[in-house]
Amino acid sequence: TVLAITAFSLNAKACEARAPQTMHCVLSPPMSGPLSTRQVTEGIGPLAPADLKGARWHWFDTYSEVPWEAWEAFPGGSAYLDRRYLKAMSGHGKVQCRLGMIKANNGSWLGGILMQAVQSESRSPADHMDVSIGVRIATAIMHPGGRPFRFRTLVAGQGLGSGEHTFLWREDIPPAQQVQWVEQAFDQCAKHWGIRIWMAKDFGPELDAALAPHWGRRWARATFDPVMEVPLDPTWTSADQWQAALRTKARTKVRSILTRSADLDVERIHETAELERLGPQLIALYDQVYGRASIVMGGLEARDFARLAEELGPDFTVMTYRQEGRLVGFQCGMHHRGSGTIEAYYVGFESEINKERALYQRMLFEFIAWGISLGAVRVVMGRTALEIKSTLGAFPIALSTFVHINFPLAMPFLRWMIRKAPPHPFKPRRAWLAEWCERWQEAGYRIN
Repeated sequence: TVLAITAFSLNAKACEARAPQTMHCVLSPPMSGPLSTRQVTEGIGPLAPADLKGARWHWFDTYSEVPWEAWEAFPGGSAYLDRRYLKAMSGHGKVQCRLGMIKANNGSWLGGILMQAVQSESRSPADHMDVSIGVRIATAIMHPGGRPFRFRTLVAGQGLGSGEHTFLWREDIPPAQQVQWVEQAFDQCAKHWGIRIWMAKDFGPELDAALAPHWGRRWARATFDPVMEVPLDPTWTSADQWQAALRTKARTKVRSILTRSADLDVERIHETAELERLGPQLIALYDQVYGRASIVMGGLEARDFARLAEELGPDFTVMTYRQEGRLVGFQCGMHHRGSGTIEAYYVGFESEINKERALYQRMLFEFIAWGISLGAVRVVMGRTALEIKSTLGAFPIALSTFVHINFPLAMPFLRWMIRKAPPHPFKPRRAWLAEWCERWQEAGYRIN
């Protein structure tokens, strides 16, 4: 029904009215998506206009069908577009993946896209937001008796993560052509899955500025909470060097976090058999955190941890926290070598232990420490707890999403909902010393 319209628009945090402004390239640059690394695809000649015009999508519904050599030859990449991650998640129950690759008339592969059919759930999002009375009435209608509202979403990109994990292109494909092909992919996959709610996500400032003018009128542009990202100096060899780059107040905060959580037993687990055994307990902790979310797209399953460990090897980590032998928390993350990125994947913990031991902040510290040990250049921490993350040096990166709902009169209602759901005010804390603020600003991060 048309009630599904509000499931996304209520979580949107800004109006879709104006196009983004062009921003300079950042760091290498921020975000772990296709703009993060600029590999060069060798042995490819120039394209004729007829090659672009006659290009056709080829769809792969199973891992073994994908021409991985061609996929991996495209510039860019991310942890979520890594063939190992896609293989690990190919049997996921809540998220169905479909990879598309587009081929020119001359036989050349031009690009690839990740499409997902995601089981989503809306849980009275207005209760978590500062929105107008009209929006609250609309959500009350959509959630009679406070019951969750479930629906399927067609996503171009990653339903289980945030960032630029949508597509890969040859470097000579212009933005207008990219958008045209993405819209074709939606039309074809919507017919395949029978889904009417579409999301193309997520696009950082530079990519958004390039693509935004070319989306058709059927799309609404919305801006969600920013993703938080900690830049790292790849020459650092210990977390002490990162702390030395922070202001005194931030260093004091880090010492307090480590002191409060010092009596917890921390263990890094690599064995797939142990992760299989622990899976249900980890999911129970995960549910204590994400069970309170206003909108959930997909979600973890008990076997995900073992599957990811088996495929990603040392590029996937799971850390557990125990108090007097009892499991009270965990964190898991991925490392993408090509872009030098740590993706903070998911966490879970008991809320009371978190309050007493600053467990969540300790997990953020451990993600940073892990990144430093691997010579990473950034840690992507997701879109929650923005202020807490900024106290450890994380900067906000704005992301845009394009939404379409294929119901009569749906889009005017959607645009109204987006306008009536303004962003929460957020001012990042200043954690870095002045000279490091200057360095990160020169790299492209926005410093308040």
